[in-house]
Amino acid sequence: MHRTFFLQIFYWSGLVSLVVLLYSCIDAYDPGVPLNSNLLVVSGIVTNLDETQSISLSRSRSTADSGTVSTPVRRASVTVLINGTTPITLLESQPGMYSFPDDFRGQVGTTYQLRFQTEEGVRYESSVETMATIPPILKAYDQFNPQGPKTTADGLNVPANDVYIDFQDPANERNFYLWRWRLYEQQLWCATCQQGRYIVVDVGPVGSGPIDVLGCVRDTTLSLSIQFDYPCRELCWDIFYNTDIDVSADAYTNGQLQTGHKVASVPIYQRNPALIVVQQLSLSPSAYRYYKLFTDQVQNTGTLADSPPAPISGNIKNLANSSENVIGYFSAAAVTEIRHKIKRQDVTTGTFQGLFYAINGRTPRLESSLPGSSTYGGSVASALCVSSRTRTDQFPPGWND
Repeated sequence: MHRTFFLQIFYWSGLVSLVVLLYSCIDAYDPGVPLNSNLLVVSGIVTNLDETQSISLSRSRSTADSGTVSTPVRRASVTVLINGTTPITLLESQPGMYSFPDDFRGQVGTTYQLRFQTEEGVRYESSVETMATIPPILKAYDQFNPQGPKTTADGLNVPANDVYIDFQDPANERNFYLWRWRLYEQQLWCATCQQGRYIVVDVGPVGSGPIDVLGCVRDTTLSLSIQFDYPCRELCWDIFYNTDIDVSADAYTNGQLQTGHKVASVPIYQRNPALIVVQQLSLSPSAYRYYKLFTDQVQNTGTLADSPPAPISGNIKNLANSSENVIGYFSAAAVTEIRHKIKRQDVTTGTFQGLFYAINGRTPRLESSLPGSSTYGGSVASALCVSSRTRTDQFPPGWND
């Protein structure tokens, strides 16, 4: 359950199985894929951001009993060709994830083309993508919405903070936009141990058995159903990312000031402030058409009477077999971003059970709540905030603004 449960109630979903991970790349698979088909999925956006960038390669297979299964494509030879002349070699930093050199940054006006060869010798390449300019975001702001789009298990609306941006569309040029965001929410609980107890070095209760990656040591004296939850030892933030696609073209708004573009509706599960980082990306015309086609298919599919969408091919082709349906899109996009603190001072209604409850669907259970139990040193054990893509112990830039 855990984070999956939270994502189901926190973000827009439905029959969509094409999950968009727009923070660093795009992962794509589709529910309309025939059973046992084995589709190649290619994900990645080259940007001008000051961060390490990666391309993801995987195989996606739909089965009747387990839904969609994704397997990383290992040991591929991956390069990106810059301006048709300069190849950049990407290295496999983790299974199926191929990273650019740390000092690589995309540049506006430059062309990029993805080329790779699988371990079996099959060669693929993308179309050529040009990184277009992007206007800055002028302003970000939020508004309290007592009737947010999400509902509880009881069918009650969860209040939300609707987030909007303003920007000036450039005149006399075609512009295609994509928006993505990440959200920092303060987390008070940092570890959950199933049939075990938390221990880091000399802190926490002593159990029996090996310590897992979460810092939990198995305790066979406990029932398999027992879960203990441990508060964070220091300040900690969970990080959430948008999973929908938000694209737009300036066909009818060329050169106009754009105000009140809604980029997010953030359910309020706690009164603590949050920080949202909104990014505005430039797209090529073909990339825009790809994302728009997917969005239209998803919006028109949602009842039993609707036909499931067909798999959407991107811009990557098998050089020896053009009929292979390769999913995903390799693109290049300039990015501008803005950080906005959601202070939640105008929240007037709602029952807030906390972020832990939203993620886990239950209240925390302390180790000391078990009759006859005791904790190390006679006090409640606490857990480290372990940094990852979805958690940080560092103050998010802009948090104290």
